[in-house]
Amino acid sequence: MITGERRGYSEISFHEDEVKLAKKMIDTLRTTMEFLYYLMDNRNKTTLTMILLSTQGLNLDVMLQKWKRQTDILFEIDKINNVYVLICQSTDHDGGQKFAEILLTNIHMNGGTSTYCVASELKTTSNTIQEVIFKTVEKYMIIKKDNFENQVFFTRLEKEKSDTTQDITYK
Repeated sequence: MITGERRGYSEISFHEDEVKLAKKMIDTLRTTMEFLYYLMDNRNKTTLTMILLSTQGLNLDVMLQKWKRQTDILFEIDKINNVYVLICQSTDHDGGQKFAEILLTNIHMNGGTSTYCVASELKTTSNTIQEVIFKTVEKYMIIKKDNFENQVFFTRLEKEKSDTTQDITYK
């Protein structure tokens, strides 16, 4: 993210590479996510966790192929910047957190540096595929900008119910 690149503007803008990352993820993941949403709606209501990660100094494609389960679906999003997505079926928040932590440990032990990881658990299909992907990419951009490397970050995807009893603070 870039703040105030042009004179007179104080809004936040996104770097071209960040916008292109979101587009690549939509283009790459949409059909698979539509199929998984169909299965979630019409079969057994299992959860899944999507893990977006990148690192430097290590070929993630080869390593992730070794470490993933047969039911995990691996996508190369950006080969140049070593960005990948793993969709882990039948994986809840705790399982996704543990697996992502294992991935980070293995990446570090095998020479990976500057590793960024965002995980998103999908319990229902209440969020659109676009919302899931955009929220995940947005969190990824934030943690990269703030240099929060070698940690697992979870996005909150549940739609917040408005709380009418919430305190209001005026400034």
